[in-house]
Amino acid sequence: MNDARTLIKKYLDHPVLLDHIDDEDDLVAAGVDSGEIIRIALGCEEHLRRALSDTELAELTSVRAVSRLLSEKDTPCG
Repeated sequence: MNDARTLIKKYLDHPVLLDHIDDEDDLVAAGVDSGEIIRIALGCEEHLRRALSDTELAELTSVRAVSRLLSEKDTPCG
């Protein structure tokens, strides 16, 4: 989960916001805006070295979801 938190924090305009977000909390509902979500998605793509599928993009809703995606480093693009 630390990799996901590190990646997310890197792309937030106000990184301290993440200190108040639990792993299951909806990122947007917690105050993460759409531009930050896009940057998080691009960071995931850079980390995974591949494009994210539409489904993967739609599922980037929580720290746990980002962590799950980052742990699937060898999963082919869908």
